[in-house]
Amino acid sequence: MMKPDQAEGLRKLVQQNQLIVPNSLRANGQAKTIAVMSGKGGVGKSNLTLNMALSIASTGKQVLIIDLDFGMGNIDILLGKTSTSSILDVLVRKKSFQAAMTKGTDNLYYISGGSGLEQLFSLDKDQWSFFLEEMEKILNDFDCIFFDMGAGLSKDQLPFVLSAGEVVVVTTPEPTSIMDAYSAIKHLAIHQFEQSVQIIVNRCKTPSEGSETYRKLAGVVTSFLHRKLVFAGAVPDDPAVPKAVTEQIPFYMKQPHSRLSKTIKMLAETLYHQQIREARREQHTFIDKLSSFFKRRKVDS
Repeated sequence: MMKPDQAEGLRKLVQQNQLIVPNSLRANGQAKTIAVMSGKGGVGKSNLTLNMALSIASTGKQVLIIDLDFGMGNIDILLGKTSTSSILDVLVRKKSFQAAMTKGTDNLYYISGGSGLEQLFSLDKDQWSFFLEEMEKILNDFDCIFFDMGAGLSKDQLPFVLSAGEVVVVTTPEPTSIMDAYSAIKHLAIHQFEQSVQIIVNRCKTPSEGSETYRKLAGVVTSFLHRKLVFAGAVPDDPAVPKAVTEQIPFYMKQPHSRLSKTIKMLAETLYHQQIREARREQHTFIDKLSSFFKRRKVDS
């Protein structure tokens, strides 16, 4: 755990490495929603999500991470925090999102995954209405919300991904990771996900390894799925990452001026500023999209 004086020093360092994020990018007064997923575990997805969220929070923006990696969620561990509530409390016990969230650092909050997402579509009408009302509140209270999805994509996680304004798939240069990323993108295509998917290639030994990995993945996706990808960027392989995990201090807080942190800053800036007109027009319909999955599931059941 960090000592108070150490934490304060780290916060000052982070503030010196701020992004420039104009208020005008907050579409229709609601949060930018970003779903981060991967085809398999162990690619560093949660670490990237947390540190990108920290880089945006360092600008003074209010940022929330909703950990939907059930059973494997570790946002609290990466932050060196302990959570007493999870999204299950919102789903079943009608606890507000505000009451269920935990403060990570200045301007950054998170909600632990725990378990129980499978209960989402077994909620009765009153429970579902409460959940949607709470979701709409946090969309209005925060500038940016990250959904940290589980590896692969379960049927219960799918609605959050398909409703998000931006979707990011994290992969590594390993051939198995590339094919797992392809499988995840194929799953999105099967469910008529039409907008572009952002690709982050993690743990690259060289910048060219990142672009080459993206080229391979994009080639397969174009040939077989006829979908367009966007190369968000490559993240260098850095020994600071496992050290940060062990110390439970996010590397963006500990070394905000490192090459790794600057890369994360650029990635976060790219995602937050993303000028995909179609996605921006539909940003305000996040709740409508999520609600449609509930209605569809009720009809099918």
